[in-house]
Amino acid sequence: IPGELKWGEDSTGGMPYIVPKDNLNPNAPYYGFEYDIAKAMGTLMGIQQVPTQITWSNWPQGLASQQFDFFMNGLEITTDNVKLAKFSIPYYAYTQSIVVLKSNTTINTFADLAGKKVETGTGYKADALIQSYNASHPTAKITEITSDNPTPFTDLTSGRVDAYFLDTPIAAWYGSNDPSGAFKIVGGDEFPGYYGIGFSPTSANTAVLMPEINRAIEQLWRNGTLQQIYQSGGANNAATNGPTVFQKYDLWNS
Repeated sequence: IPGELKWGEDSTGGMPYIVPKDNLNPNAPYYGFEYDIAKAMGTLMGIQQVPTQITWSNWPQGLASQQFDFFMNGLEITTDNVKLAKFSIPYYAYTQSIVVLKSNTTINTFADLAGKKVETGTGYKADALIQSYNASHPTAKITEITSDNPTPFTDLTSGRVDAYFLDTPIAAWYGSNDPSGAFKIVGGDEFPGYYGIGFSPTSANTAVLMPEINRAIEQLWRNGTLQQIYQSGGANNAATNGPTVFQKYDLWNS
């Protein structure tokens, strides 16, 4: 549609990617770092960006049916995903992190997850990493629990699981930076990878749009906008029965 940049996303997945406005953040229809990036790209291109809701696991079908121009929602550039979409250059280098209760002293590294109950998102890269680990360690497996929406970390506070293992942006927002102060990240940043924007491999528009998006990402990197979003961007959040605080995305890394 001329003048519109429609991008697929699943705002039910939670922060810090994209979520609908709430009482804490009433000044925009959505908030999150990918929404900020889409707005910045739209400004560069002189068009209106339009988030388009779809169930995350249905993104390949959404691209194939041209429900939107591209899909951008923590989509990892992996060997499996490149079979389903053409990808832009990366717009973020992410890692994996382990989240535990602040009182936990037994889990400090990925190897410590052996024999523990660990939750992650269905289809996440962390899911594949756990399965790969279990295949090569049949006598010391990680007991994996998967969820379509693994946040907030209620299963950790209830004791249902011992740890979460997932993308660092999620781990930081709901874990180490949560206003409740109940969680911590251990083990450091591991298993780096890239988020990219997925385009339909069959749409005639891809050959024109993808190079434009690549140039937009490059310009946002060169002019410092991406760093500003990752380093200083954020949104209002609140601990349970606690005050409202501005919580940074905390995405800037080496």
